[in-house]
Amino acid sequence: MSTTDNFSDISECRPTSTNDYKETLMSKYKIPIMHFEFEYIEKCMDGRELEKILKVLRSGEEGYYPDLVKTTEQRLSILRPKSKLLRKIAPIIDKKDLNRDELEEISKDLESFVVNVSKNDEELLSRKANVKYNEVNIRCTIDAPDSKQIVKTNEKSIKSTDYGAWDKYDPDTELLKMELKEERERKQFLENRRSSIPKKSVSFNKFATEAEANFISDRERERGNEYFKSGNYEEALQCYTNSIQTKANVDNLNNRAVTFLKLEKYQDTLNDCNKVLSLEKDNLKALLRKAQALEKMLNFKEALECAETIIKNDPNNTKAQELASRVRENCYRQVNNTRMKIVELD
Repeated sequence: MSTTDNFSDISECRPTSTNDYKETLMSKYKIPIMHFEFEYIEKCMDGRELEKILKVLRSGEEGYYPDLVKTTEQRLSILRPKSKLLRKIAPIIDKKDLNRDELEEISKDLESFVVNVSKNDEELLSRKANVKYNEVNIRCTIDAPDSKQIVKTNEKSIKSTDYGAWDKYDPDTELLKMELKEERERKQFLENRRSSIPKKSVSFNKFATEAEANFISDRERERGNEYFKSGNYEEALQCYTNSIQTKANVDNLNNRAVTFLKLEKYQDTLNDCNKVLSLEKDNLKALLRKAQALEKMLNFKEALECAETIIKNDPNNTKAQELASRVRENCYRQVNNTRMKIVELD
């Protein structure tokens, strides 16, 4: 007997009165019975319909079919991998579920966080206690000349008895000349005033406290992360550079190194990775990016050394393992290509 026959038998046994049972999901979604066959589900291209079928099967209203549920989930994972129905409910991880290394790492991170916060708080409190308030003189203002107060006179005054000159006098022209002269004087005054005001400049390396520098540095690094995720590597590079100029640390140097790697600036990547390694000798991220840059620069020997150092510290690092095998093969190929030719002499 097929799955469709089972569904048909269940539907026939159900009472017809609406008062005897509530509406089932199958009748609510109006899914035909033949859509619950393996053949249909394996070829179905409608993700929404598969979600409805899965809800009906999981409800158990029409019976329990584990193989059909599994097939529907597999097909839905292909069409809609981010469907809510495919999410697995997992319990919250307890302290006892963690191994010793994970517990030590978490405790170190918490201790480092508490130390940094306490240090910033102490610095801000000490600065607050030493603040001195000085009275500052109020800035003086210079008023612009009022056009009504400016008395204009003609350079050459006309005598009252010179009737010929009075005949040539055009009052509209004279008024226009006066207005143009006033406008020129006003523009000149405003321009002189603007030039006297010093221009503001933004600096990323002058801060009153270390806590303020850390805050600005983290903010610029987070902005760079957003640009990096969106693929805007030039803007990300500028943000990471601002962060480093404010307060250089392992995180922003590592982030700028991988940005240089994306922009194919391999020498700059090496420079940032070496700075990170001078701060933390066994920083795996810096070692990996240095190895990737060296591989691109065809320096396979040093790239292999970096990859092997990573594998020694983290044997399960798949990226380092793939890189090491690839670089090792290129090393052998490079050696074979540079073999010396032996020439026999008579």
